[in-house]
Amino acid sequence: MIIQYGGASHRGKVRKSNEDYFYIPINGDIENVAMIADGMGGHNAGEIASRMAVETVMEYLAQHMKQGGYSASPGDLVRESFMKSNNKIFKCAESDEALQGMGTTLVLSYFEGDTVHIGHIGDSRGYLVRNGTVIQVTKDHSLVQELLDNGTITLEEVENHPQRNIITRALGTDLTTDIDYYRLSIEDGDIIILCTDGLVIHVDLQQNIDLIQSGITMQELSNALVSLAVEQGGLDNITVVAIKCSAAVKEG
Repeated sequence: MIIQYGGASHRGKVRKSNEDYFYIPINGDIENVAMIADGMGGHNAGEIASRMAVETVMEYLAQHMKQGGYSASPGDLVRESFMKSNNKIFKCAESDEALQGMGTTLVLSYFEGDTVHIGHIGDSRGYLVRNGTVIQVTKDHSLVQELLDNGTITLEEVENHPQRNIITRALGTDLTTDIDYYRLSIEDGDIIILCTDGLVIHVDLQQNIDLIQSGITMQELSNALVSLAVEQGGLDNITVVAIKCSAAVKEG
């Protein structure tokens, strides 16, 4: 597979700072990995947590993926990298009173041949776009998701629920945590979208399927989705990573 990446972030119209942080491969960096983190905490703790999460995961992956020199399965590798990040954020918060309570969401995609491995914690999301349909791969770790699952609220009530921003699982808030992992087979033309909830609250991806599959570059798509969320309210930080998978053309 040939993988094309794009990424964009904006602090929105309300927040004073941008606590989101994302990674896509740039010259010389680890290829086939992308991720987004949405930090939380007082002062600048959210910014510290999100950046620490992404950088720690990258360091771990770089160490264990170098020249293919790792024995763990991709799923174990993803989980271990998340746990390494969780421990680092938690200990950092414990050692500095100003950082106590900080944490972050994290959603990661790791491509391996015709497979994408997705790691997830929090309410940032991963989507698969295939043949005109947008499929939500990840499931939010949030209070409203739990209320929806147990039938307390309806799907229509989720968007405007007063406790919509409460997440139930994040990196760095506890010494141990659970990580969700997904493994998907990918096909020619598939698009993977990673995003923070700042996009989700304003933009329905299915309603924008023509834009997503219009043939623009993934950087242009990321920019367009972020701009759309800002135009439609920009109530939170907004970050999008868009990834297109194309079958390699065989020579001869």
